[in-house]
Amino acid sequence: MAGAATLRSLLGSVLALAVGLALLAVVIAHSDLGQVADLLTGLSFGGALAVMALFSLAWAAEIVAWALTFTARAVRGLWLWQLWLVNMVGEAMNVVMPFGSLGGEPVKAWLLKRHYEVGYREAAATLVLMQTLLALAEALFVAIGALLAAALGILPPAIEHLLSGAALALVVLMGLAMLGLHQRWLRRGLDAFEQRFGGPRYAAVKDSLHEVEAALADFARAQPRRFAGSTLLFLVNWIGGAAEIWLLLHLLGAALPFAHCWVAEAAVVTIRSLTFFLPAQLGSVEAVTVYVVSALGGSAEIGLALAALRRARELAWSALGLGVGAAYHLDWRAAARQS
Repeated sequence: MAGAATLRSLLGSVLALAVGLALLAVVIAHSDLGQVADLLTGLSFGGALAVMALFSLAWAAEIVAWALTFTARAVRGLWLWQLWLVNMVGEAMNVVMPFGSLGGEPVKAWLLKRHYEVGYREAAATLVLMQTLLALAEALFVAIGALLAAALGILPPAIEHLLSGAALALVVLMGLAMLGLHQRWLRRGLDAFEQRFGGPRYAAVKDSLHEVEAALADFARAQPRRFAGSTLLFLVNWIGGAAEIWLLLHLLGAALPFAHCWVAEAAVVTIRSLTFFLPAQLGSVEAVTVYVVSALGGSAEIGLALAALRRARELAWSALGLGVGAAYHLDWRAAARQS
């Protein structure tokens, strides 16, 4: 049974990778690669440093936002640096593994437990809270992007409708999540499930989930300033993606207004969420970047150059994260298993 499950997982990953590569091949086939190469080689070393500096600022906002969820710990320099390193390793794993943050979050919990004496339950609570607030900020970011797109009329109707639908779905979903958190829907559902199918092993799992839910609810109710501050900083992190598009297009000689860049990033974020099953969203991000940049007045070549530069930045940052993981002597299989 285990072998069959492993084989199915492997086949699913291979299929997802094939889909991503096919999308990427279609994008490349409809672009002038010579012109793309000219655009890429025109980027100066100073420009590359500016991009990395901007990304680092957005990353720092995310780290401070995560630190705020540790209510028993002060937000200080050393602790922020430790979270910075842990997040680098976890996010690097998210890039190299499929299914989004299902790969990197257990690694973060393992590192926090092994190196910084953070228990798995505390780590799980903060990581779930981090993802919840990140999703809440994402919903706000995409909703603002959809409103801008509708007001400016700068996207084709198909993409505008997709963006609006995704924004509405995200807002409704996060609204239900916040309501369920306050009403303790998870606890009620788990109790009902236990009455029918529960056993000793399930009871232990249920108790752990109850503790995580209680920690989330207490954070929202008892720490409103931290809750609001963390959400705002996560929103700043998302806005950093729009700023990166604005900066890169400026460096490529195809500058667009910042509002247009916000809309473009909102579309990219939406497609990332919809294609979470693709390893690193390979192909899907490139396709939507080319399409949206072309629709906003650029060209397929500028869109592909933009996507390539962002992918290069992502790979460079992930390589640094894997290097940090090596310094931690990380065994990610053991980390995922133990978490």
